[in-house]
Amino acid sequence: MISEAVKIVQEYSVEEVLQLLERVQPLLHQEPRLLKLPNKPLLFVGDTHGDWESTQRLLTKYWHTPTIFVFLGDYVDRGSFQIENINLLLYLKTEAPNRLMLLRGNHETPSINRAYGFFDRVQLSLGDVITHYWKVFRDLPLAAISVQHKIFAVHGGIPETLKEVQDIDSLPMEIEPVNPITFQLLWNDPRETVKGFGSSMRGDRIRTFGQDITEEFMAKNKLDLIVRAHEVFPHGFHEYFDGRIISLFSCREYHGPIAGKALHVTSSSERNLVPV
Repeated sequence: MISEAVKIVQEYSVEEVLQLLERVQPLLHQEPRLLKLPNKPLLFVGDTHGDWESTQRLLTKYWHTPTIFVFLGDYVDRGSFQIENINLLLYLKTEAPNRLMLLRGNHETPSINRAYGFFDRVQLSLGDVITHYWKVFRDLPLAAISVQHKIFAVHGGIPETLKEVQDIDSLPMEIEPVNPITFQLLWNDPRETVKGFGSSMRGDRIRTFGQDITEEFMAKNKLDLIVRAHEVFPHGFHEYFDGRIISLFSCREYHGPIAGKALHVTSSSERNLVPV
């Protein structure tokens, strides 16, 4: 299945790319802003940034199992195979929509695409197609929750004014995120040295948050773990706040080699870091 999908995506014409984007958008548009994950094993995948070899490797390893894939965003920008990477995932979403959950990252936005390469790559390879990708990115879910495993999954972190996860469902669909909760879901970072919410070197609208915020949010929403992405670590992962948050980075090349990791959670909630 995966090798066949890879071949199809590699041979796409511009017209076939447009057809793919037109097929996948209604599927994503009808999904809630907060996905409810099924009672099955889960594989969480961090930033891939055009590393579609790693994407293929993870898909191939678990596709024949009951595992549900939860990609945490940042599929494009920077890497060599940005278009192939996102197209492969979107194609598989149309073929098996209940197997593949695609969350939005901060790089699935026009302003970041213009700055970090996806806009130029699409213009060069496909012509005037980028607005169709942006409509798809607009409709990507913002977070996911597993009641069974008590896991909350998001690209960035906890927003300053979000108390209950179900409020994510009421957030608007925006091509360029303006809503502060949406924006901070995509951009915020945990920090061991912060109490409450603090400023961020990433920008004025972005916040860091500490262990106290994390514990309060997790208790309020009956969570045991937050899985997120958004930060680069040489070993492909980092644990914050005594393991309450696991941050994943699944791209193997990013300003140097990375030992990328994903996180597999079994039916019995056993957690295993998976080399990419």
